[in-house]
Formats: sequence, structure tokens, C-alpha cells
Amino acid sequence: DWTWFEDKLADVASRGHQLIARFRYEYPSGDDIPGATKGATAVPQYIKDRSDYHETYAKNPGGDGPTYYADWSNEELKRFTKVFYTDFAQRYKNDKRLAFVEVGFGHWAEYHIYGTELEFGVNFPTKEYQEEFFMHLKDVMTDIPWAISIDAADDEYTPFVANSDLMALTFGLFDDSFMHKDHEIGSSDGYNEECWNAIGKGTRWQTGVCGGEISYYKDSDQKNFLNPAGMYGHTWEEQAKKYHITFMIANDAPRGTYGTAARFKEASMASGYRIAVKSCETNGSSTRLTVTNNGIAPLYRDAFFAIGDVRSETSLKGLLPEQEITVEIAANLTNADDLKIVSDCILDTQEIEFEAGEGTGGGGDDPTPPTPTDDATICHFTGNTPSTNQVSVTGNYSNSKGTVTYDGKDYKICVKMESNTVITIIPTYSGTVTLIFGGSTSPANQKIKLDGKEVTLDANGQYSFQATAGQSYELRKASVQIFLYLILLPSNTTDIHAVESYTNHQGNMYNLAGQRINGNYKGVVIKNGKKYIQ
Repeated sequence: DWTWFEDKLADVASRGHQLIARFRYEYPSGDDIPGATKGATAVPQYIKDRSDYHETYAKNPGGDGPTYYADWSNEELKRFTKVFYTDFAQRYKNDKRLAFVEVGFGHWAEYHIYGTELEFGVNFPTKEYQEEFFMHLKDVMTDIPWAISIDAADDEYTPFVANSDLMALTFGLFDDSFMHKDHEIGSSDGYNEECWNAIGKGTRWQTGVCGGEISYYKDSDQKNFLNPAGMYGHTWEEQAKKYHITFMIANDAPRGTYGTAARFKEASMASGYRIAVKSCETNGSSTRLTVTNNGIAPLYRDAFFAIGDVRSETSLKGLLPEQEITVEIAANLTNADDLKIVSDCILDTQEIEFEAGEGTGGGGDDPTPPTPTDDATICHFTGNTPSTNQVSVTGNYSNSKGTVTYDGKDYKICVKMESNTVITIIPTYSGTVTLIFGGSTSPANQKIKLDGKEVTLDANGQYSFQATAGQSYELRKASVQIFLYLILLPSNTTDIHAVESYTNHQGNMYNLAGQRINGNYKGVVIKNGKKYIQ
């Protein structure tokens, strides 16, 4: 009877999410089994009713409260456990509501029974049965990515690290106390990091999904882990990248100061994959993409680029960060909006977004960005590059946040103002610089940081300031993520009287920022104290 689990899947999917499931037998102080004693196991009643089944009990192991333990001497329990996962894998292998499964034994299936004396074949499965079970799981759980606790690195409980066959299996890892005070080597015992190293070997994330739960060690941990300044000397972004995190549970975080929707989005974007199209070519009948992953982990399920109903045959599954692949689609791309990523492993209400330059459009568009010029009066973004070298960007672009229309032309590529985004503007001429924001998030009256000071956009999502030629201005996010589409730059000023066509290429030349340049430079140059157009 899968009714209980079906209800959970339906509830999660109704909120636009997928479920990460973990099944357990032991739950200290657990009271979620109707009519059962506090701390009861989740072993099926028909097994508990057998005359050869005998559970053990601990009053308060590790201070977690009353706990009953499954009887691992019982052959029917061992048989049932394998059959359960066989049936589960068969039933849910194609269920879009399910993302991953966490598997294990002991308290909360986290691979330990801290506070209770370990007795193999009594209150914990023998190492022989553990090997038998996971080799069985390898054969039946072929379509659903699964992970085990990093505590499985502890050879007191498990055979994993010493068993080459088990270590060769494709599985991920979950950490149930991520980012706690002593998590890292060098900050007390560093047990968690040692476990990651022992069973992860630095490469397991490449094929197995990694995630877990933010620490419950202190009530404040989950509330503080999103602090941009970090917690216990480490930021979420740093730790997520180090351990290649794809998912993380933090149910208390919304009750903390930093648990805002905007910060949650930033934290989510700092985990998992980020697919990007670097170039696009079409010959009228087929389309070729160069695709990379700008994230910190790969996709662990199949997903494909598609134009309309035509999918590429190349899956994005397993594309590692900074790797590139060529994707060919047997269809012509005439409108960039027709290019999608599709997957049979996500909800119908979900969409896998990707980053792309303006040249992603078909119809013979040239995906190569234009050569930046130094005397441009408008900066837009194309090919993930500013259209003028008066502007430099450290950050991420998007072509799916809407459009901004200026002077009769639509602009679709924007820079996402995220926590790590830095936009530097060094105008060629003195005058007014205007920043134009837009897109799916209304920029009206929102704030940005200009040279470290918060300023407020007008009702049209624009902000203007006076700039001096050659001076650097730095633009950063304030509190809300908005999208920058255009920068209007000053034109030639009237106080430059002697502008000549430059033909003499001897001697040193400099741009208006005082940087030495070569003869290939285009724009206004300075030589021998005079300005020239080259």
C-alpha cells in the first residue's frame, strides 16, 4: 500500500517541487506512526508479529530520547528490505515527482546509532548484509539517483571504504550536519570533511548527487548559514562549491534574519548546475550548439536541448563544470525563444533555464559578439560580452528575463544583479551615464549600489549620474536581484577642440583611462598629449 507515500509526493508536487525521500526503521523519539509507542521502529507489523522477531530498546541514546531497534537477526526483515527497494524502484523509476533517494541504516537511516552499543546482527545489519543489500540496490535502483550518508565512511559501522566493489558503485553522499562548527579539518576534529574525503575521494560528485541538511547542532545554525559574511568562518557559497552541493535541507532558515526569498534564490543559484550556450550555428535544417556548465555540479538526470518537439540526441546529464560539448538538433532555429531544455524527469510546471548570448538565435545570426569600441554611447550585452570596452562585467547573463525597448529596438540580454556581480564603467567622455533596468522583476524604485553607496532607481527602473572621463565607477547589487539591460554613455564633449585623424603610429599611445594600448585599438587615443580618433 503506497497511499501514504503517494500523498507525500502529491503534496510536494502541488507546491512546484520534487521530493527527496529517505526511508528509515529507527527514529529516536519518533511519534509519526499512528498508534505506535514513542520511538517505535517503522518495521512492518507483520514482521513484528513473528515469533522469531525481537527488537531491542535504548532509553535515551545520545540524549535523543526513547529508541527501539530493528532486529537484524531476522531473515524476513532482511528479505523484506531488499524487496521493498526493488518494488519502490520499479514503481517510481519514471515518476517526475521524485528527485533523489537517500538510503542507509541506523538512526534516521544516517548510518550510526550513537549512544547505543553497536551489535551487528542485532541492532544494526552485519557488514556482510550491508554489502549484499547495496550490491542488490545497484541492480534495481538504476533510474533513480541515490545517496548514502557520509557516516558510511566510518569503518566501525560499514564495509564501504575498505571494499573496492562497494566504492565502485554509482552513489552520491548526504551530510546531515553540514556547516556545523567543527565540520572542517582544522576546526576541531573535522570529522565531516574527513568522511567526505574518505568515501567521496574528491570525485564521487561527478557521478553521484551530493547534498544533505544544514547542521542542527545549535538552534542558530540553520538560521545563520545564509549570512553573506559566513558562519564559523565559511560562507554557503564557499562550502557549496567545495562539496559540489546540489540540494540542501534547512527548514529553520526562513525563521532567521537571512532567510529571505532573495537570499534563498542566491543560495540556490550557487548550487548545482548552470547550463550555458556559448555559441549557436544553424544551416537552415539543423542547429549546432556549444554548451558548457557554469555551475558547481552536473545534472544527474537526463535533459536535452530541443527546438519545438525535436530533441537533441545528446543528454546534458553528467556535463561537468567548465566542460564543453557540442549539441546538434535536427531542426532550424529561427527564434531564440524556441530553444528549450526538456526533461522527462522534472514536473510539467518546472523549466530548466539556461544562459545564452544574443547570438543563440537562428536564421544565420552571427554568434560572435561585436568588437567593443571605446567611443560608443550605448552599451548592450551580446554573446555574454558588453558591446563596448567602456564596460566590464563579472557575473551572469540571461536571455529569459524579458525585454527592454530603447529607441525602437528590443534588447533581450541582461546582466543579473546577483551578490557576486560587479559591473565596472570607465566612460570615454565626461557626462551623464544612465542605467536602464527591466525584465521580469520590476526595477521601479529598487536600489543598487554605486561605488558602495545605495541609490534608488526611478519609477521607470532607471538611474542617471554624472561621470568623469577615465574614472572608474563600480555597480553592485543592493538587496533585490534586478536585471540590467542597457547603459547609456556620454558622447563626445564640446571642450575637445582639436580632434584629428590619427595616422602616425610611432610612439606610445594611451586610452582615456591612462592605459597603454597598441595599434589595433579603436577609439579615442592620446599621443604626445593630444587626442586622436583611431
